Amino acid sequence: MIAVVVLHELKKKIVEAYRITLPSLFTSQIFGLFGGTFLGKYFETIRKEFPGLLVVLPGIMGLRGNVFGSMASRFSTMLYLGDLEPSLRDKKVLKEIVLRMLISLIPILILWIIGVVQGIKKNAVDVLLVVVTSTILVSFILGYFTSFVTIFSFKRGTDPDSIAAPLVASMGDFLTVPSLVLFILLVGYSPSGFRIFNYLCLILFFLLVGISRVRKSELLELKQVFITITALALLATISGSILAHYSGVIQASVILSFIYPSLLSSFGNYGSIVAAKTSTKLHLGEIERFLCWRSLTDIIALFTTTPIIGTSKLLIGIALVKLTTNTPIPHSAYLIALTYPFMALFIMFYAYTISYFLFSRNIDPDHVAIPLIANNSDIFGTIYVVLLAKAMIGV
Repeated sequence: MIAVVVLHELKKKIVEAYRITLPSLFTSQIFGLFGGTFLGKYFETIRKEFPGLLVVLPGIMGLRGNVFGSMASRFSTMLYLGDLEPSLRDKKVLKEIVLRMLISLIPILILWIIGVVQGIKKNAVDVLLVVVTSTILVSFILGYFTSFVTIFSFKRGTDPDSIAAPLVASMGDFLTVPSLVLFILLVGYSPSGFRIFNYLCLILFFLLVGISRVRKSELLELKQVFITITALALLATISGSILAHYSGVIQASVILSFIYPSLLSSFGNYGSIVAAKTSTKLHLGEIERFLCWRSLTDIIALFTTTPIIGTSKLLIGIALVKLTTNTPIPHSAYLIALTYPFMALFIMFYAYTISYFLFSRNIDPDHVAIPLIANNSDIFGTIYVVLLAKAMIGV
């Protein structure tokens, strides 16, 4: 009898995974590949002229997903509990966006300092201005995008946990890499114009802080989030250092320099979806022990979508390389499609374990699990990309 119930639930979740989650994953993949096209095309320029950006890039990408992915999960839980009105006009929306913007800036500064301490000082001041300006602008746009996706899906009767995390993370990639590249190009084309844009973004930042009337007590409520993302930003330097050190190998593989942001984003998406679903179930009391069939069916249902995502990522990546550079791609690129599903499965099991462990220690997974998983996914993903690159070019 139990087996019949489990199979029925699994079938239901597979249908949901293909009907709701897969489209959002595929859409987020397009966003990530768009950002990756900018990175791949200007990878050599960044390596030579702004090497410090490679050190902070994984941290910045992870930070956006960490901050606003946890915000989406928090909004989802608040909506289900009735603590947030399903409207963008709710005062908590703007206040939460500004709070997340505030707690994003300090880790960015720390990442930049670490890059300088490591000896990567070429155009260091310009790199700092670029990442700060990008953080303010992208956080504002991404904050409202996160709020819209979460609230809209909830009002339509769709579980926000199934679609918000991948869309938010990938929109972050969609905005982050192109904005960094465009600002770098602006620095070279018109330094004075770039400075004026810096001032305008700072004015916007202080204006939003004033309008939202953020209180010190409200900022302290996110102390746990701030400590977590700051610690994870420091941890992200592992990804950045690996990326910078093996940038030549990754560039030699050609396609991996294009799909790098998309790979990291998709691994984080799978992990964040599992973490968000697990967090909601834990808060609602639906998971009573670690080996719970409800959560295992979530993972299995999502795993069935990974071959589609992995294969399409490879095919679209090949098309982008040919369209933009016409550079030959190693025949061993098929390894991407073969290994991707198993890496995604590892990330999902890791996400579930971390979420369950944190909740059992009275730590809210909405605040900690998603940022931790997104960050760790970046580290695991970067190591995966380096190993894949070496296998592809025979190093």
